[in-house]
Amino acid sequence: MISSLRLFAFLIATSTSLVATPAQEKSVKPGINDSFRDPDPKEFVGRFEVESREVFARRKEIVAACQIQPGQTVADIGAGTGLFTRMFSEAVGKEGRVIAVEITPKFLDHIQARSREAGQRNVETLLCKSDSTELPPESVDVAFICDTYHHFEFPLKTMASVHRALKPGGRVVLVDFRRIEGKSSDWVLSHVRAGQEVVEAEIGQSGLQKSYEERELLKENYFVVFEKPTAANTVAEQRPGRGGRRGRGPGPEMRADQEVFHFLLDHHAKIRRSVKRLDNGVETLTESDTPEVAAKIQEHVASMHQRIQDGRGLRFWDELFVAIFKKHASIKMSVEKTEKGVKVRETSDDRAVVALIQAHAEVVSRFVAHGFEEAHKNHPVPTVAQPVPKLEFPIIPKHGGVVPRSSAVEPPRAGAKVIFDVTAEAKPADVNRGLDRAARLLNLYGAAGLKAQDVKITIVLHGEATKSILNDTAYQTRFQIEQNPNLPLIRSLQKAGVDVLVCGQALNSKGFPDAEVAEGVPVAAAAMTVVINRQMDDYAYFPVP
Repeated sequence: MISSLRLFAFLIATSTSLVATPAQEKSVKPGINDSFRDPDPKEFVGRFEVESREVFARRKEIVAACQIQPGQTVADIGAGTGLFTRMFSEAVGKEGRVIAVEITPKFLDHIQARSREAGQRNVETLLCKSDSTELPPESVDVAFICDTYHHFEFPLKTMASVHRALKPGGRVVLVDFRRIEGKSSDWVLSHVRAGQEVVEAEIGQSGLQKSYEERELLKENYFVVFEKPTAANTVAEQRPGRGGRRGRGPGPEMRADQEVFHFLLDHHAKIRRSVKRLDNGVETLTESDTPEVAAKIQEHVASMHQRIQDGRGLRFWDELFVAIFKKHASIKMSVEKTEKGVKVRETSDDRAVVALIQAHAEVVSRFVAHGFEEAHKNHPVPTVAQPVPKLEFPIIPKHGGVVPRSSAVEPPRAGAKVIFDVTAEAKPADVNRGLDRAARLLNLYGAAGLKAQDVKITIVLHGEATKSILNDTAYQTRFQIEQNPNLPLIRSLQKAGVDVLVCGQALNSKGFPDAEVAEGVPVAAAAMTVVINRQMDDYAYFPVP
């Protein structure tokens, strides 16, 4: 899929290339592929599978725009290092096939090895000729030619072989460099022999018909789809799920929608738009003083309204648009024509869908502001902050809040006994999390309809948690905090029947005299003796380090 790796070549573009003879006995640019006859695949992976290359950076969007269906056969013509081959393997699934077509065995060996390593058993390789893909007749649903066409040495013969290989109604997806005098880089102008119009005309000579173009997808390259005619192509497009054009790309209706959208992008400077955010969606006003543009706005919005109702998506490579159409059933949309455009109201009862609606409205405003510059971008789905559940404090106020879950498994049981072995550190201004954890257990009991006396709890503090039991005077002297923030919680726990103890050995090691211990907090011989004694009394052990 990388231009330097393409299996064939062209000559420098001239007006005469449009009328090249079908026989095409001479290479249009002899030697263009000589440097790729004996390549080092690892070198080319490093050169071409990099984010600075547009077709690599946009690889996911490109594959999505191809609209590959499970079970199809895809020919990756000029597969290079196999980047798209591997991605198509995932798209067609176990019942599909991907044929990597290349002119050099080394690339094919590399693709085969990588595919086997990835467990992709649906990948095949095919060594082609400089004037033929060597694909069997009517064997392929989609032929993918990415940054390769300008390397075809015998384009008319090669495309004739592609035409033969396609099943009736099969598609060619063509991605290649935009070659525009005065705009393209010197490298493109010297390396790529023909612009898009010349290429499209040449492909047309093979009997393929241009189906549509994704003008918004890429900047440096164009993305055009051609189709092999079939009698069924004359039948009106049927909607997805009702037979007809399954997996063959957009039909006439979508193509018409794309043309209108492209017109609006081309004339974006003549459009003005305002967006009013609502609690449940948006209200937008899009207008133009140019009658032709205003009419196209109304036509486009009417079409999009119908698409939302039917769930028939577009911009399949844009994450935000895919998400919008997946949720179409949750969107309420009203359209009111104005003298110069439309007023639209989009709402939903689903908070996540509201976020999608509002993000989409912002993106459309950027389309209006920047035209194709914005339309080339993929837009991520917004993250929706989940509502913070309301905490309840049925037994211990202000601490250890819980969310009641009446249908949850393993609810609290009356008669439990637990010892919290707390050594957790806490900042002087904060409540120790071991104390808070004990409060949460009590509140879980309360939320389940039980009482504090239905569970017996002992807390022993030692290590870095020892300071939590100091009286206010000692706490202020040592930490410059007016009051020990742990003491109100300790009093609430004790009132609920919790035994709160401090390790006597820890007091000694931390340099806290017994006189600094808060009133009502017993000093134990040692934390370990408390833990041992309680476990002998069948208490469950719960450490809070």
